[in-house]
Amino acid sequence: MAEDEYDLVVVGGGIAGYTAAIYATRKGLRTLLVEQDQLGGVCLHRGCIPTKSLLEGAYSFLRAQTWSATLSSQEVWRRLHQRKAEVVAQGYDSLVRLLRRHRIQVEKGRGSLVAPGRVAIPDLGKVVETRWTILATGSSPIPLKGLPWDGSRILSSDHLLELDELPQHLIVVGGGVVGVEFASLLLDLGVQVTIVEIMPRLMSQEDREISRALEKALSSRGASVLTGARPIPEASHMSRDGVELAVAREEGPCRIRGTHVLVAVGRTGNVQGLGLEDVGVAVKGGFIQVGGNLRTTQEVIYAIGDVAGGPLLAHKAAQEGRLAVEDLCGGSPCPLDRTLVPRVAYCRPQVAAVGLTEEEATALGFKVRARRFSFRYNSMAHIVGETEGFVKVVYDQETGRLLGVHALGHHVEELIGEAALALKAGVSLREWADVLHPHPSIVEALGEAVRMGAGTSIYL
Repeated sequence: MAEDEYDLVVVGGGIAGYTAAIYATRKGLRTLLVEQDQLGGVCLHRGCIPTKSLLEGAYSFLRAQTWSATLSSQEVWRRLHQRKAEVVAQGYDSLVRLLRRHRIQVEKGRGSLVAPGRVAIPDLGKVVETRWTILATGSSPIPLKGLPWDGSRILSSDHLLELDELPQHLIVVGGGVVGVEFASLLLDLGVQVTIVEIMPRLMSQEDREISRALEKALSSRGASVLTGARPIPEASHMSRDGVELAVAREEGPCRIRGTHVLVAVGRTGNVQGLGLEDVGVAVKGGFIQVGGNLRTTQEVIYAIGDVAGGPLLAHKAAQEGRLAVEDLCGGSPCPLDRTLVPRVAYCRPQVAAVGLTEEEATALGFKVRARRFSFRYNSMAHIVGETEGFVKVVYDQETGRLLGVHALGHHVEELIGEAALALKAGVSLREWADVLHPHPSIVEALGEAVRMGAGTSIYL
């Protein structure tokens, strides 16, 4: 094979891309990984890792206040940025070592398609030949028309991560995962927060009970939550001191004054500049169209991760990297069942879910039954002083089939993996009810909710 000929070229070095590159190399494929920015992508540098570092640090600061901590919020913000940088640097160093251990060839530059089997890297002035191509270019925040980002007062999530000074009053436009996480973070640091969400409830794709309970929790912490509210950018005003955002609501228009606005209305795939139209790769709704095998409309070109559509989650992206390589190597991997992808919002309290919501299951014709177990009856929740929330198990009352698990509470991200395994394995509620959990632990609440569904709980 010539120097510039490869079995596989992966465009994009985020978690989807580098997972695919490592997996392909282990399969014996000559692989090239092309990344124009930093290895690790959004997740490591501007998403999962830095935001969760800030969230955990802010929560630690809040708890420390009960022990007479004297640091100001601004000083804490500065220290959180230092800690965030350390965590990201550690993750980046580990990733670089991992790629070196697997002898992954990495080229820094922007890759673009010039033909189904040819990838140009203009920064390096060359075109490489490849049998297969995987596009893993990620996603970017969507701007709000009429209210463009300036990085000073009107912010994207990327801007807010690098903000030197804490806002005095943050208006969050968008009540999805990104919006509620940043709202929760700044509430813990004493910032006034207003959330403006166009849908009737926060995190509208999640279970209705969970969504309503989250709104109540954030409101009790001081957030002002406006649902069914649509920003009117053309009627809004900027000044040297802040922003006055005009909002339309069913009960009448209103104006909200804040020092900063975070626009968190969604993300779109990074599809520009890839040469997709030139090679006949279809794009729909801002994302590359793929089939169940993750192939695009060009059989030798795959798309994985955020650029291939939702859910926009790192663990889903990594799994798609494995599945795409398995497929191009001639395997027959089972298509990813997106209902089995666990999802978490790392706000306080956390939201975690997998499977169908009660509303989705009802719409599909199941005879739905749900059981809830409150953290008020969980010993570990009392030990850590976080008794807010519950675990909810959704199942078919005629067959006992498990349909979904939803949780709101302290570190519920640690219990949702077990629920995903139970759904994947088709475990019945009665079988699952026999699984023991350590005492005391947060995950006991999951076990008790399952036993309630199976009819064996002492709390019935």
